[in-house]
Amino acid sequence: MYEGFHTSEDVMREYLIQGSNLDVYGVPELYPINVSPMYDTVDFSASFNYSIKNYKKINVNFYIHDKAFERIWNNADRYIEHLKCFHSVIAPDFSICTGRTGMPFVMNLWNKYRNHALAWYMTVQGIKVIPSVSILDKDNWDWGFSALPKRSVLSCCTNGRVRSKAARLEFCEGFYEMCDRLEPTKVIIVGRIPGELKSPVEIVNYKTRSQKINENMERNNNGNID
Repeated sequence: MYEGFHTSEDVMREYLIQGSNLDVYGVPELYPINVSPMYDTVDFSASFNYSIKNYKKINVNFYIHDKAFERIWNNADRYIEHLKCFHSVIAPDFSICTGRTGMPFVMNLWNKYRNHALAWYMTVQGIKVIPSVSILDKDNWDWGFSALPKRSVLSCCTNGRVRSKAARLEFCEGFYEMCDRLEPTKVIIVGRIPGELKSPVEIVNYKTRSQKINENMERNNNGNID
């Protein structure tokens, strides 16, 4: 169990991980969760929209640009009560970019740490947090799947993972490995599901913000046809 503060005025935000167990990489381990069905998911930025009616049926996700939720890392307590209004929250998803053109390992590990640290803190504050899984390439499975719970509802996003066949196949391979290692009870996929995916577990699919915007534009354009 992690206890301790090592910087003046806690500039490293160790308050976020108090009471957690850390894996071999120093990343907080997350608890398994089983959540009831939810009506939809909205991203963190959209969660402040006053048009939302039934908060208790809506989930919040962080599958958007990092800059849109960097503020929650800088001041988590400011947003805890807001997030408590919702059905549940999918853990933060600061970008992890691996491979030949990806970020240095230490940057990827830092973002995984931040994702888990915030998820742990939200859980301690009484929020239902669904662990988010980054589906990475084979060389990064060990640390990518570390500190995630077994036999839990999990979530992932396919943004940028369905444009090419190679990307879709890599996602599918990582998805199957996730199922083998973590044995999820259910997987929430936000975004388009690759046609090649033959999931061994139940999938619940929700649309991303861009999908919703595109569908609304198509409906409006069709409605304006004479």
